[in-house]
Amino acid sequence: MVNRNNIKSKIPLLLRNRYVLTLLVFLLWITVFDRNNLVEWIKTRIAIRNVKQEKTYYEQQLKSVTESMQELQSNNDSLEKFAREHYGFHHSNEDVFVIE
Repeated sequence: MVNRNNIKSKIPLLLRNRYVLTLLVFLLWITVFDRNNLVEWIKTRIAIRNVKQEKTYYEQQLKSVTESMQELQSNNDSLEKFAREHYGFHHSNEDVFVIE
């Protein structure tokens, strides 16, 4: 028969304390088993940070496109330049050479 004191002596003193054991069980529950566990919380924080970075990128792009659209609508010379550069527009008496 196994002696109870012999088994008890093999368990570290810190784990024999019921408060420490309760704290360890609580931490395990919070980090792994809970619906709002620590792993999911970290993943969510990373996803939120990525979405915020995308938001700032798209806000900058929107500002840039808005400025160029305003320039195109207000200045006929820049509109003609844009049409020639991006769409290959030309006058009927002109020859256009595209170099790539």
